[in-house]
This record gives sequence, C-alpha cells and structure tokens, in this order.
Amino acid sequence: MRKATIIDVAERAGVSIKTVSRVVNAEPHVRPSTKEKVDLAIASLGYEPNQAARSLASHRS
Repeated sequence: MRKATIIDVAERAGVSIKTVSRVVNAEPHVRPSTKEKVDLAIASLGYEPNQAARSLASHRS
C-alpha cells in the first residue's frame, strides 16, 4: 500500500493543498472547522509529511 500524500489529504478533507499545508505547518488564518476536517483526514489516512521534501523546500539538509 502506498503512503498517503498531501493531495490525498486535500481530496479527503475537501480543501486545497495549500490549506492542508497551512494546517500541517500551523500557519494562521485557518478556520477551526477546516482544521478539524484536515486533522481528521490526516488521521484516517495516516499521513506523515515527507522529511526529505521538507528539507529540499527549506534549503536545509
């Protein structure tokens, strides 16, 4: 079985990929009800952010 992606979480929660990113990164301006939907989708899919991708995106290794 393949690992869940941020796209899978967004589809399950019915939100955009950026909204999932905001929730995962604890950014402001996310409605509590939206955060709850995303958190439920993350839990049900067993989503874990890809640490290698995060390092590349932040230019840290």
